[in-house]
Amino acid sequence: MRFNRFVLLPLALLALGALPACSNDDDNDDDSKSDAGTGTDAGTGTDAGTGVDAGTADSGTYTFPDAGADPGVSPTATCPTGAIICESFDKGTNGWTPAKENATIDIVGGRLHVLTENGHDEKVSPGQAIARWMKNIPNFGTQLFVRAHVFLTSLPGDLGQMGTFFVLFSDKNTDFGGIELQVIKDKGFALDDWSAQTGQGWNRQPPGATPNMSAGRWVCLEWEVRRASASDAHGEVSVYVDGALAHKFSAASDQAIGMRPFNTFMVGYGFVHPQGPSGSEAWIDNVAVSSTARIGCQ
Repeated sequence: MRFNRFVLLPLALLALGALPACSNDDDNDDDSKSDAGTGTDAGTGTDAGTGVDAGTADSGTYTFPDAGADPGVSPTATCPTGAIICESFDKGTNGWTPAKENATIDIVGGRLHVLTENGHDEKVSPGQAIARWMKNIPNFGTQLFVRAHVFLTSLPGDLGQMGTFFVLFSDKNTDFGGIELQVIKDKGFALDDWSAQTGQGWNRQPPGATPNMSAGRWVCLEWEVRRASASDAHGEVSVYVDGALAHKFSAASDQAIGMRPFNTFMVGYGFVHPQGPSGSEAWIDNVAVSSTARIGCQ
């Protein structure tokens, strides 16, 4: 288990604050953000709240249109009805708590911009190179769906370090623990489970499997977290790329994922365990979190 000490410093701040209101506004999309793709849905499921889960009743296909290779022009997206979080980064910090170590995180042009510093290697000295925004959410029950548009200028430079996008964790003393979605140098996705439940650990998408992560273009990342009941200690996690399933970290296999009543969500990028090149640049936009249904890319 990789214990994520990065989450410890801001916990006191989170404990003091009330649950922030979500920014689920009809005008949530920044008017200055032009559509970097074609502006049309290349698939069949444009409803942001329903009908895009290829693993349920919708048997059709859903394709994320080419969103372009300009980090300064992000895709457009809608907010699902009843979203817990719907963030287009046009309202300042908007109830989020920034946290960083050997990195910067700012809003630039209506997008979240993360730069991590080069020259940090935990094999030489302790330290991370990561920055994230975090926000309280209602306690995790049985399902949670995350969507973000992400642009990486490069993939991690060493197979020993993983770049983290999303984190779910519980900050309660009696129920502390979390999980996080990562990317590896070879484009594969990984799931770091530090929930402290039996069977926890680190596992990854099989080498060579597709779809996987890309650098140099906008990617629609969806993260799906499920368990059978709100009291189950294990569940499963899926990651989708541009609407297609990349990998399912399944409780039915040796990749059982520990679950807690997660009450905090983080989004950002960087390396909890930097090894080798630790410099990176990431752009993030159109973050949405829902407990109702898969959100979709648009």
